[in-house]
Amino acid sequence: MPDFFLNTTVQAGLSVLVLCILIAAGFYLVSSYRDYNANDGETVYETLANLKEMHLRGEISEEEYRTIEATTQRQLADRMQNDPSSSSGGEGTKA
Repeated sequence: MPDFFLNTTVQAGLSVLVLCILIAAGFYLVSSYRDYNANDGETVYETLANLKEMHLRGEISEEEYRTIEATTQRQLADRMQNDPSSSSGGEGTKA
């Protein structure tokens, strides 16, 4: 039995198997990290609050503020209409 693992074909096959397992583990880790970061954005309400602060500091004009606010609220309304499950308070809704 120990001679079986000394065969270069068997060693190559085992090496490929180990490599495939490591690649699969890498893909799993990267995808779970990306999913975590994708859910890490701010909510629409936080975005609107930041927008209001920018307007109060004079970083954006009244016209820019109204345009961005209307667009954001329209997108939120569309999202709520298309996905009724996200209407549970809207706290988890992302911008």
